[in-house]
Amino acid sequence: LEHSSWVTPMVGLRRLAQALTWLACCGLVDHIQASSKHDKQAEESKKVELPHHSFSTPLEFASLLRDWVVSGASIFQRQRLLLHPGVSERQGFAWSTRPLRTTDFEVTFSFTVAGEEVSKVPLDQSFALWLVRENISADFNESRAILGPSWLDGLKEQGYLLSGSKGLFEGFGAVFSSSKADKTLSPTISFVSNDKHQTLSYGTDVPSKIGKSLDFRNQKEAKFKLRVKKDFVQGHLVLDGTRHECFSVDRKSFPVKAGSYLGFTAWSGAAEKGKQSDAVSILKVEVINFDDETLGEDIDGASAATAASYASLMAEGSRHFEDQKSQTQHIDKIISMLSQHLQETKPESDKMEVQLSSMMDSLQTLHTSCRSLTKEMHVLWNAKDKKAGGKNSHASHVQDMKHELMGLRRLLNKEGASHLQKIEAVQKNLLEVKEQAAKGAGSAVLGKIVAQTQKLEQTVESRGSQMSWMMMLLLGSVIVIGWLIWNRMNYYEKKHFI
Repeated sequence: LEHSSWVTPMVGLRRLAQALTWLACCGLVDHIQASSKHDKQAEESKKVELPHHSFSTPLEFASLLRDWVVSGASIFQRQRLLLHPGVSERQGFAWSTRPLRTTDFEVTFSFTVAGEEVSKVPLDQSFALWLVRENISADFNESRAILGPSWLDGLKEQGYLLSGSKGLFEGFGAVFSSSKADKTLSPTISFVSNDKHQTLSYGTDVPSKIGKSLDFRNQKEAKFKLRVKKDFVQGHLVLDGTRHECFSVDRKSFPVKAGSYLGFTAWSGAAEKGKQSDAVSILKVEVINFDDETLGEDIDGASAATAASYASLMAEGSRHFEDQKSQTQHIDKIISMLSQHLQETKPESDKMEVQLSSMMDSLQTLHTSCRSLTKEMHVLWNAKDKKAGGKNSHASHVQDMKHELMGLRRLLNKEGASHLQKIEAVQKNLLEVKEQAAKGAGSAVLGKIVAQTQKLEQTVESRGSQMSWMMMLLLGSVIVIGWLIWNRMNYYEKKHFI
C-alpha cells in the first residue's frame, strides 16, 4: 500500500511533464513556423525585379541587344533565346553587359533541351549559368574566333573551353551536362566555383563528382532557381511542379561579392558518328533583388551623382529620423530628385506621346477597316437568293463561288497548256535555226554571202540606171510643160495687148 501511494503521484507528475513538454514543443514549432512565414512575407515585400537582367517572351530585340551580348550560335528570337541549335561544335554565348550590385538575389530561368535519346548525345555537350566578377561580354573577342582555323581553335586561344566560357574566372555557376563525372551519359547539374587561381576544364573539373543527376532533357519546360546570399548559394530544379535541390553551398569563408556579371554559355559537343547534339533554348530569365538597401543594377541613363543620391536614399540611415526637421529635409530631397527626373525624361515622354497618338490613329483606322469588312461579310452572308425564294442561302453562295473557282481553274489550265505548246514550238524553231546555222558554217556560208553581195550590186546598178532615166524623163517633161505654158502666155499677151 505504501508503494502504491507514492507511485501514483509520480505517474501523474511524469504525465504532467510529458504534457508540458509536448505543449512547449508545439509552441516552439508554431513559433518557428510563424517566424518562417513572417520571414517569407518580409522577403516577398522586399523583392524587386531587375529589368536589365531579365527578359520574357515575346522578346524585344532593341532593348535586349543594349543589355546583352550574344555570339557564336546564339540568337534572340521572338519566343526564345536560342543558345545553340542541334548541330555539333557550336558555342552558345549570351552575357549581360551590366553588373549585379547586390549580394541578395535570385536568378530563375526557364529552358528547354530538345534532342534524341540520351545515348545519342555527345559526351561533352553542356550549357551553364554563370555569375563572375569579370565582364565577359567585353573580354570575349569574336573576331579571333572567326579568323581562326575553326571556331574551336579561336576558343582555345582565348581560354573559353569550359562549357563555352572562360576556365579562369572569379565567381561561380551551375553547369548542365549530358554526362556525369565518370563519363556515363546521364543529365547532371554541377556547382562550379573558382577564385581565379586555377584554370578549370571540362572533363576534369566539370562535371562534379557530387553533381545531381536529373533528367532535364526533352521536358516541356524546366525551371532552375539559383538563390544567392552573401554567405550561401542554393540551386533548385523544378520539373513538372516538383522542386529538386541540386546543391547548397556555404560561402561564409568565401562570401559572395557584389558586382558579378550574369551570363549563359554552351558547347554543343564534338562531332561524332552516330551522335546528335541537342537544341538548347532559354525561354525566360527573371532576376529578383531582395536587398532593399541596395540598387540591384545601374540606373539606365543616370549620372554618378544621381545614382549616389538614390543609394543614399535607400541606405539604412535614411529610414529613421531624429526629428521632424530631418524628415522634412529628406522629403524635400526626394521631391527635388523627382522634379529633376521629370525634367530629364520630358523630351522622351513627349516623343512617346507623339508615338502613342500615331498608334491611336492607326488603331482607329484599323477599327474602321474592320467594321467595314465586318459589314461587307454580313451583307455577303445574309444576301437574299432569288432561287431560294428570297431567303438567305449561304450554301448557294458557297456553291456559286465554288463553280467560279473551278471555272477559273479550268481557264488557267487551258491557257497554261496553250502557252506551254507555244513555248515548245518556239524552242523547236530555235533548235532548227541552230541546226541550219551549224550546217551552213564555213565556205558554203561565205559563198552564199558573196552571191548575195553580187546580186545586191546588180540590183543597185539596175536601180541606179532606172533612176537616171526617170530623172531625165522627168526633166524633159518639165521642159516641155514649161515651153507650152510660155507659148500659151505669149499667145494671150499678143491677143489682148497688141
